[in-house]
Order: sequence, then structure tokens, then C-alpha cells
Amino acid sequence: MNQTAKEQENLLSLEQVSIDYRVEDGYLSAVHDVSFSMRKGEFFALVGESGCGKSTIAHSIMRLSLDHNERISGAIRFGGQDLAKISDREMEAVRGRQISMIFQNPLDSLNPVYRAGTQVEEALMHSGMSREEAKKRTVELFADVQIPDPARRVKAFPHELSGGMRQRVMIAMMLAQNPSLLIVDEPTTALDVTVEAQILEIMKRMRDKTGTSVLMITHNFGIVAEVADRVGIMYAGELVEIGDVYQIFQHPTHPYSQALLGALPRVRKTQRRITTIDGTVPRIIGEHKASGNRARAASCCA
Repeated sequence: MNQTAKEQENLLSLEQVSIDYRVEDGYLSAVHDVSFSMRKGEFFALVGESGCGKSTIAHSIMRLSLDHNERISGAIRFGGQDLAKISDREMEAVRGRQISMIFQNPLDSLNPVYRAGTQVEEALMHSGMSREEAKKRTVELFADVQIPDPARRVKAFPHELSGGMRQRVMIAMMLAQNPSLLIVDEPTTALDVTVEAQILEIMKRMRDKTGTSVLMITHNFGIVAEVADRVGIMYAGELVEIGDVYQIFQHPTHPYSQALLGALPRVRKTQRRITTIDGTVPRIIGEHKASGNRARAASCCA
């Protein structure tokens, strides 16, 4: 396949993206020289421990920095546009309609004083639906994400719903616009394993039904094995390894990837002891070199 065909197939491409945050004595370098692409209909998992830059990448794709004190270099290409360089008004036409995001805690994302159904209806009406059409479509969306008795649940307030149901409401809200890309940040945190499996199955089914690509931010390799097509491993703000999910699980090449997989619990007690990773992700103020960061990633797992 030639380069032009590859570019047309890719839905999202990050090209040497670096993200620095302004602090009192300089810049905090959160992400350095990250490059990867996603194809249409692909389920891509970005994996790493807390503080490695996963959510920073997701928020930068959506342009959701609260303080606007970030400095982004490189290109974030989506639909022929560089999202890092378009205007706020142009980004508003992309955010929610073409790219949607589900955050880690659905209770924080839902307005507690509005009924769950009303919040989904608002998203539909924003795209031009009448109120009656939006109400009918909301019930259909609740049914699509397997919320029991959807006609009654649309009238419930967020605090009246379980964590799993609130997450389903968020999925329904984000899918209401039929986005090309859905970003999910730790979507199953604090959910029990049964509900977690149900949420993952809903996302896979909706991906197959609508063709929506999914970028999942997680540290849970169990989820990755269940749903991902490809995996990117992050450490200290860098993407240290990327590959097919089977390749990463069977033949990880980077020492950090090997250490993460070695830390997974074993089924049998007769297998070797679980690997531990010493230290914490370094906090680096100011510009830093890729070679130095890779050295830290390798030394932490040596």
C-alpha cells in the first residue's frame, strides 16, 4: 500500500507530538515525541501506569486543557485537519460530533440536577433534532446500551443509577452523534468484573454496528486482551512500544513492556513470582531528551 492510501485509511495520526505544561520554574514535559495512527473501525489501547501521559494525549486530541497553559508541538491529524492548530470554533465542530470522549468517573460527567435522559436529549437536540424526536431516540439509545426498562430510566437522576448504568448513559450520550472516534478514559474503573465485561461488550458491539474507532486509555491488561486490536505502551511520557495485541502479549520487546506483563497475576501458584517494577515514573521539569527518557525506561526494568 502506498503512502497516500495509508493516509486515507488512517482516521487519526499523531506525528512527533510533544506536550509541555507551563509551571513556575519552566515547563513540565508530560509527553515527548509520540507518534501513532489509528485506522477506521480499530480498537486501539494506550497502556501505562498513572502519570505516564495517557490522559494528557487524550485531552490534547479533544483540546480539553482547562488552563490552556500547554505547549503542543507536532501534528494531531484527524479528517485532514491538524487539531493542534485549528481555531476554537473549528474545534467545536469536531468535538462531540466527530470525536467524543467518555471520562473515568461518569458521576462527575453527568449533571446531578438533570435527569439522565434529558442530558442525552440535549446532545441530540444540539444536532438539530426536535424535542419529541430526541426523546424517542434517547429511549432507543438506552436500549442499545442495554439499560433495563429504558423508558423509565430516562427519567432517573444520575444518583439513582448504579455506576454501571451511569457509564452506559455516558456511552449512549457519546454515541448519539455517531462519532468517527470515541475516546474512553479508564471506562471500567470501580466497576465489578461482571459489569466491566458488560460495558466492554457494549463498546465492542457498538463499534461493530457503527464502525466507530475506539481509543482506550487504561492500565488494565485484562481489558486490553479482551477488546484491543493494537496496543501502545507508554512510559514517562514516551511511547516505548506499539504493536498488534498478540505480538505485545506473546513477544514484548521493550524491557518496560516485559516488566508490565511480568507483573500480571498468574493462574497457577507453581508459576514464577510476579515481577515488581522499582521506583516511580520520573517527574521531569524542563526540556528532556528522548534518549535519556528511554534510558530511564530501560534501567527501571533491568
